[in-house]
Amino acid sequence: MFMALLFCWMLWKKEPASFMLLILLAAIAVYMLQDFRQQDDFPYEKAFTGELSFDSDYVVDGDRLRGFARLDGKTRVYATYRFETAEEKAAVEQMAHKSNFQVTGLFEVPSPPSHRFSFDMEKHLKKNGASHILAIDTIHAATEKRSAFGKLIGQRKAVQHHIREHFPAALTAEAEALLIGERETMTEEDRLVYQTLGITHLFAISGLHVGIVSGMLYFLLIRLHIRKETAILLLLVALPMYAVVAGGAPSVWRAVSMVLTVLVASLFGARLPIAQVLLLSLCAFVLLDPYVMYQIGFQLSYGASFGIIYSIRFLSASQSLVKTGFLVTCIAQLSLYPLLLFYFYELSVSAFFVNSIFVPLYTMLILPVNFILLFLTWAFPPAADLIFHFYEPLRSWIGGVMEWLSFLPFQMWNPGKPEPLVLALLIATVLLFYSLAEQGFKYRQLLILLLPAAAFSLWPYADPALKVTFLDVGQGDSAVVELPYRRAVYLIDTGGVLRFDAEEFKKRQRPYEVGRQVVAPYLKGKGISTIDALILSHPDADHAEGADEIFRLFRVKELHATPGSAATDLMKALSAAAKEADIHYPGKGSEWEEGGIQFSYWAPEDTEYEGNNDSLVLKMEKEAFSVLFTGDLEVAGENKIVERHKEELRGTTILKVGHHGSKTSSGQSFLEAASPKLSIFSTGKDNRYGHPTEEVVERFQSLGLPTLNTAESGTIEIEYENGAVSVQTMR
Repeated sequence: MFMALLFCWMLWKKEPASFMLLILLAAIAVYMLQDFRQQDDFPYEKAFTGELSFDSDYVVDGDRLRGFARLDGKTRVYATYRFETAEEKAAVEQMAHKSNFQVTGLFEVPSPPSHRFSFDMEKHLKKNGASHILAIDTIHAATEKRSAFGKLIGQRKAVQHHIREHFPAALTAEAEALLIGERETMTEEDRLVYQTLGITHLFAISGLHVGIVSGMLYFLLIRLHIRKETAILLLLVALPMYAVVAGGAPSVWRAVSMVLTVLVASLFGARLPIAQVLLLSLCAFVLLDPYVMYQIGFQLSYGASFGIIYSIRFLSASQSLVKTGFLVTCIAQLSLYPLLLFYFYELSVSAFFVNSIFVPLYTMLILPVNFILLFLTWAFPPAADLIFHFYEPLRSWIGGVMEWLSFLPFQMWNPGKPEPLVLALLIATVLLFYSLAEQGFKYRQLLILLLPAAAFSLWPYADPALKVTFLDVGQGDSAVVELPYRRAVYLIDTGGVLRFDAEEFKKRQRPYEVGRQVVAPYLKGKGISTIDALILSHPDADHAEGADEIFRLFRVKELHATPGSAATDLMKALSAAAKEADIHYPGKGSEWEEGGIQFSYWAPEDTEYEGNNDSLVLKMEKEAFSVLFTGDLEVAGENKIVERHKEELRGTTILKVGHHGSKTSSGQSFLEAASPKLSIFSTGKDNRYGHPTEEVVERFQSLGLPTLNTAESGTIEIEYENGAVSVQTMR
């Protein structure tokens, strides 16, 4: 689709036929190369013993080593390895970038995604030219890589080690990101600040960094009285080396390849239009590695560059440096907004204004200072210490301002993920807008962008269906209720994982978070930014541990928690995150109505929290359609429900099975009284508890009650509209 849109754009712009032919040949070559590489006859069904070499972007986090790798220098896989001791971790981490390992392991097929908006490992592998995961069992030996590329990667690791040794801890993560493109050490809090402000791109090494490095090297060479032609030749060698040391991201190679093209042309006295330089760079890139077309960094880097380059005539009309900077930011954001929505489901509205401040700040101060400090910590540490003395508090103050700005409300536009056809339409409107604006900008042309964007954003509010989604959160519970016309959204439980004390070397920099990595993407993908009520059935980790991430990422109006649970450790820990929400402790008899749908709590009956049988039990009803959410209710609690609500219970449409189908729940009398048309088990695949237990499954079968299990079906989406119920499963 990208190449087709690009070809149409070039026809519109009446680019030279030679360049259009080049694009066409590149598209054909990409298709053929991908088809050739997919003809993979590697014996994945057998255990592997042989040589493995990790790519440069591998990650060591906690007791895990993971990343793409080559087997015997050919087949690409995603490899994982778990360290047994801290000593082994230190040894492997030190040599992974410069060694070929002799390993033994088994191949695994990637697990399917939890839902349609969550990370899809299978697609990730395919987009990177791989198809399987190699779970390394044993590393037998290591031999040193003897290649120039391996030595450059070694220099990258050396720079990283130097930064960690000589920079203050508060400045280390930013220095690594700006200088070598390493962002793994950034905290989630910092990532959220940068994402909210729309300045994440400042930490992607690209044209700005390459321009500074090129300028510094060229100036230094000229000052050393080296001839101009010789200086250019030296830059032709140095810049690709810098690209490798800087992490080799698509944005780096895009900038480096464009500079190299200009330098080569200058050696021959030729001048190429910048648009053609960009097209040459793109074609060379995709021919060398067709799979790079799928990388987000590649698409965003080239997308922003195309927007800016093809708007040069429009930008040249501005006489103000500040205005020009603002326009460049607007052009980049408008060029990329369809892609940003497709990959991240939301867009920072404040980015249009915030970038006008922070792009010059990083260009003129923060990035140059980091380059200077890197040099001085190596050449003259006392001078670096003096600069750190003043720069560290200044950077801390800037960080405080950024954090304050990020907490201002209504900064994120979250319309959800556009389907491919909608994405193509949004991209087409962007191209049409630029084409017309270049001929003569008029404010009414903005409607070309605003009307489709507004229609896409408002579309969910025209949907008359009542939707209930049981998310696959592993061994836990989480359900999303969307009322017709998006009148309200309720989140019932957030999933979570049990945390156990671990040795220091096993602690991950970015631990797995169900709320952030499973629940939040689904909500954002659906275009949900506000939760009218977060209902925590009870304060067990597998139901509520992910709630803190939900409060950080969404506006939550109300929190419903079971009576008596405020004194539990989990609710105490959650109280700070939930301070902006109205907190309620409803029990039996609490009810409300919204949009013709009735909600009522059937349990608990008292205000003393004692465990599973004090879970909030919520009945939702619209016409003949009803859903009963039971938390971790067990047989004793079920019997009370039968005793007090037998008539209302009869003919339940959907039952969320209590306590994940444990042997202490789903009693015979309760199931006979409810006789649900469909029952949902929310469990984790191969969970340690054996849920749902065999006896409970047999009980449902003997009563002829249909069931679905999130462990097998993935996320389960149920819709009710005009008296009809439809069920869709992820797998």
